[in-house]
Amino acid sequence: MEIRRYIVGVDGSLPSRAAIRWAIGHAREHDTEVILVQVADDEWGAVGTELIDEVDSGARQLLQDEVAYARSLEGAAGLRAELLSGSPMTVLASLGDTDTMLVVGTHKTGFHYGRAFGSRSLQLANLAVGPVAIVPDTESRLRRGVVVGVDDSPAGSAALDLAADLACDHHCELITVRSSGASPRGTDRRDAGPELLSQYDDEARNLLAAAVERVRRSQPGITIRSRVVRRPPGTALNDIARGAEVLVVGDSRREQAQPGVLGSVAYDVLLNLTSPTIVVHAPPMAAAATLAEGESHVVR
Repeated sequence: MEIRRYIVGVDGSLPSRAAIRWAIGHAREHDTEVILVQVADDEWGAVGTELIDEVDSGARQLLQDEVAYARSLEGAAGLRAELLSGSPMTVLASLGDTDTMLVVGTHKTGFHYGRAFGSRSLQLANLAVGPVAIVPDTESRLRRGVVVGVDDSPAGSAALDLAADLACDHHCELITVRSSGASPRGTDRRDAGPELLSQYDDEARNLLAAAVERVRRSQPGITIRSRVVRRPPGTALNDIARGAEVLVVGDSRREQAQPGVLGSVAYDVLLNLTSPTIVVHAPPMAAAATLAEGESHVVR
């Protein structure tokens, strides 16, 4: 997966500033363009033109402030900004594609099951067809390592490739995680007896080893540690990634990206975010076929 630009949704909040820092930090690895986007919510249009003008003026000033902040950071050379109007997450999602990383901040962190339903970051991940990074306003300097959830879907393969590329870029460990609690067809296995659970663990290890071997061929220099867990994958991934630099997950088990459809694992991860998280959607069918043949997509 080749990321050609980063688009950051800004709103003047502390999580928004965290998203700016994250995007610029990742973009400077490959001198990639960063675009700050402020979307003036057009719901204000129902209350008259004077208030619309006031909202637009405030949005322009906010965007200028965010640009000034971004330019104060190291590595912000390829930076520009756009002021748009509409429903913020819908507009941002429309700007994305398979080689654009959409980046937003979030207040949602920790295990608060159900409380984040309807959050804007979840809405964006649900609408987008390209990768989406959701960045909490937490200290990142002490975070190390890249964690990735591994399954057999096209989105899962793309997530693993992106995670390996990030580990290579940042010279850090890659932790691959696979749950043995569900079969490839999604059947719940957690009620099985000890003997069957052990068999499922072995099956998951073999499948994980095959996936890891594929990325080793494209990124032979990185250190990879593999874990098989029996817990639900969303819960396990958030727990393991609590101190990680980034968590990468595929969006679903579908064959191609479908706006408005988010898989249960990605949904659970985003509801209970513990680290910066990238949701990777299924690539186009042609790319998915290439991935199935064992080739990789390297961020340049």
